[in-house]
Amino acid sequence: MGAVALVSFTTLAAEPSVTVQADVIFASTAAGTVEPALVKMRDAMAPKVKYQTMKKVDSKKLELVQHKAQSIALPNQKQAELTLQDLKENVATVKVKLPPAEAVYSLGREKSFSLQGGAHDGGDLWLVVSQPK
Repeated sequence: MGAVALVSFTTLAAEPSVTVQADVIFASTAAGTVEPALVKMRDAMAPKVKYQTMKKVDSKKLELVQHKAQSIALPNQKQAELTLQDLKENVATVKVKLPPAEAVYSLGREKSFSLQGGAHDGGDLWLVVSQPK
């Protein structure tokens, strides 16, 4: 029986995994301040939405193991579920379920992706996933 447990543990340890940083950002078009670390994100979104307030409300490091979902709770009672689908040549393929949407993203070493997390307190929530700094 001990040999079976050891084999199972070895198989589990061999599964691909990647650590990601999941940041929850609150953004609003109401006058306010934009945290310095979020200026680049605000500028990238400016052609579609002119956010005047942006702040990080939560940040978690998640260890994504292939085909095993990890969840992060958003302040608006939604749950985002991240699943590592593949890891090749330092690029992670991550599936994200954030009802009502579901999408697959590629995440490289110096890259990030963001998705809208719904309305909250007169603004919007964004989930930004990146490699830990």
